[in-house]
Amino acid sequence: MKKFQELLMKDLGWKLLSIGIAIIMWFMVININQPVDTRTYSKYITLENMNVLTNRGLTVENAGDLTATKVSIKVKAQRTALDRLNQSNDWLDVSVDLSGLTSVMDGDTVSLPVNVEMIGVYSGYTIVSKVPTTVEVHIEKIASKELPITISMEGELPADVLYSGPVLSAETVTVNGPASAVEQVATVSAGINAKDVADNIQLGAKLIAFDAKGVPVKGVSLGISEISVTYHALNLKTIPIKVNISGTPAEGYELGETTCTPQTVEVVGAAEALTDFVYLQLPDIDISGRSSDVSKSFPVADYLPEGVQVKNGNSSTILIDVQILGVNSREVTVDSDQLTVQKQEKGKDYQLSGSTNVNITGDEALINSIDESTLTGTVDVSGLTMGQHKVLIALDLPDDVTAGYAYIDVIVTEETAVSDNES
Repeated sequence: MKKFQELLMKDLGWKLLSIGIAIIMWFMVININQPVDTRTYSKYITLENMNVLTNRGLTVENAGDLTATKVSIKVKAQRTALDRLNQSNDWLDVSVDLSGLTSVMDGDTVSLPVNVEMIGVYSGYTIVSKVPTTVEVHIEKIASKELPITISMEGELPADVLYSGPVLSAETVTVNGPASAVEQVATVSAGINAKDVADNIQLGAKLIAFDAKGVPVKGVSLGISEISVTYHALNLKTIPIKVNISGTPAEGYELGETTCTPQTVEVVGAAEALTDFVYLQLPDIDISGRSSDVSKSFPVADYLPEGVQVKNGNSSTILIDVQILGVNSREVTVDSDQLTVQKQEKGKDYQLSGSTNVNITGDEALINSIDESTLTGTVDVSGLTMGQHKVLIALDLPDDVTAGYAYIDVIVTEETAVSDNES
């Protein structure tokens, strides 16, 4: 071991010098006489001089497919030059020139060459091959249409917080592109996540064009690519309903009971909008000269102050029934078993329950002669959904005798199948 160390250390300076000279000579040989090599690179196509078409109201229908096409390029050069190209292939430019399409028409298909060149003053490179060498360009006229922007929300808003409807920075957007692609667009949607929603926070949302099946449409452009969406936290308040009755009934008649259905309405809005909103005032109902009951309906939304809406945005109607009673009137009681159900729907079972009081008016002797135990009537159940309802009844009364509004409870259930044994 000692002899080996002595041998290694002997003339160490000369040995190191020899190694250094050898390395320098190797680099000189490499730089003076570099081997030539071929390598393959990939670049996407760019479309040049599109204005030649757009100035004539035309465009490239398959532009998206073309610009997504990768061209495989073989380049021959010295290795060091190719190494530089490996570091940045921005020196390579791949394009399809549309400047020659001055006479094409809607529906034409043209084959154009793929151009590959070295950008700048770089020399010593040779383009050996390119694949593909040509591409098919489909010509189509440009179309556009304006569509409303819809909101697509991922997840659900928290149940313990009420929010206004979304406020969008833009309500509509223009869809542009080839006519066949624009025609496919059914909706333009802005996607947001429910977990990002907070009071008065602007959310950025990108716009995407979808067809009728919910699939994104390629090849179209939008006038704006992104909008802001804002939600405002709301307060909930229960508001009573007020209505005034004006005028005097016809001679021999008097005002009876006024019924409001519902008696209150739940509304939402910002705190400042609800502060002074203490009741909902409906228009006066004029009963001047009336000899029969009056019924009016009012859409709630028409009588709400600015910034206030019905809870959950549902439309709601208020029904006001005003009884007009003859001076000669009598109250009778009608049981559910005295009534006949009309206009039943197949697959549903209808059950009447309870009793109701009805005011009848007319000639005193005539109304006093009516036996309430033998009274009959009908209930129209058409259009009723499953569940419990209060339905207006129609009594079978003699001529010149009228009845006020009266309702009976009706429970609608799904009709049960009857087995052969039960039959």
